[in-house]
Amino acid sequence: MVANNRPETTKKKKTICRTVAVILWLLIWHIAAKYIGKEVFLPSPGNVFWVLITELLPSPEFYRSLLTSLVHITLGFLLGSGLGILLALLSFINEYVECMVWLPVKIIKSVPVASFVILSLLWFDADGLAIFVPGMVVLPIIYTNTLTGLRQTDSRYQDMARIFRLSGSKRLRYIYFPQVISYIMSASSLAVGMAWKSGIAAEIIGLVKYSIGNELYKTKLYLMIPELFAWTVVIVCLSIICEWLFQRMIGLTEQGKE
Repeated sequence: MVANNRPETTKKKKTICRTVAVILWLLIWHIAAKYIGKEVFLPSPGNVFWVLITELLPSPEFYRSLLTSLVHITLGFLLGSGLGILLALLSFINEYVECMVWLPVKIIKSVPVASFVILSLLWFDADGLAIFVPGMVVLPIIYTNTLTGLRQTDSRYQDMARIFRLSGSKRLRYIYFPQVISYIMSASSLAVGMAWKSGIAAEIIGLVKYSIGNELYKTKLYLMIPELFAWTVVIVCLSIICEWLFQRMIGLTEQGKE
């Protein structure tokens, strides 16, 4: 009985610890805001949440901007993840593919987001820009972790598959998928956050209409600092929710494979 309750107890402890950490950081934020005493530099958390509740949430434009950015960044994330997994599979199967993919992946990992955005402005319209940039940022993260997971597959399972002459689809389903899923889930934690950061940056630079990035640009233009912090809180919450949903979806897929 005790052993069965351990994972649940650990989960509760982690939830309590994170809740306490959030409260402590909000308290530090409040103290720092009071010490500075100027909203233009650091608004208090109370003022930020008041703006969020009274100005942003009741506005129809808020939900329009939220939906636009959510669609752009989700499509970019799915695009980058799909390409990353596909290229990792091809690289694992054929070393020549890996050699060809190696340089582009290194370049994508090294190029700053701002450079991606500026170059992309020459190739895409504003909406395409907000999809392409997050996709390119996510791709090398998913690719590298997926390829690592595939290479960590136990060689005994691979030998067994050859002996029993399992088809490629069955090898993928019963041998490689269970091995690589944890690597993809780990990569997604980083990739979702990077997708939101790069996607919002693309919307700001590209001035994508009816988007969170455009709203952030307005707050900077008119020095609406509490609104800037309120939108930032929204972005963080959306990133956390998207990460949870993606990992939940992978977890359900993994259960279905068993």
